[in-house]
Amino acid sequence: MICPKCGEKFDYYEPCCPWCGASKPVEEQKPAGDDSPKEESQEKEDECITFESKREHDGRFEIVRQHVCSILSLCLGLFLFRTDDMYFLVASLLFLIGAPYLFFDTLHSIKIVRKVKCYKDRFVLCSCFDERAFSFDKANRPEMKLSVFEGGYTIIFRNSQYRKTFIVCERDFPEVVKAMKNVYGISAE
Repeated sequence: MICPKCGEKFDYYEPCCPWCGASKPVEEQKPAGDDSPKEESQEKEDECITFESKREHDGRFEIVRQHVCSILSLCLGLFLFRTDDMYFLVASLLFLIGAPYLFFDTLHSIKIVRKVKCYKDRFVLCSCFDERAFSFDKANRPEMKLSVFEGGYTIIFRNSQYRKTFIVCERDFPEVVKAMKNVYGISAE
């Protein structure tokens, strides 16, 4: 290592230059405290505030399992529907009624936002399988709808370009929904 003060070479592991006593340049640049490389890389990116969902939602494995169960339920219901026995016929009707319920519940679980990142000029909504940025700019305003569902506000973002829907619930993100209502100027219908 070369000393920035006197220009002499010294060992990297020495705490300071043995000739002039100047400290290593690396130590001068680092602030006091225990900083990890992960925190340093996050500082280089745009500053953002991240909000996690306050409720527990289905994970990826659970969503895939629900899709498989809805398909199996539909197949089993159609298979049992061809029999002559009344018990199998009733069971097939239950499977045929349950299959769409599981399917639409899974579609709703995919659209629910699990994490919101707030930057200076945009919101980034992160669902289970996708994330999309929505700008504060009025020219690039996304298609959205505010509705009251079970006593709480729900904002539904539709991105027609990507055919994606994101659902932000006030029970999950109360601060974010309030900020979105102010930024986008939307009110309940």
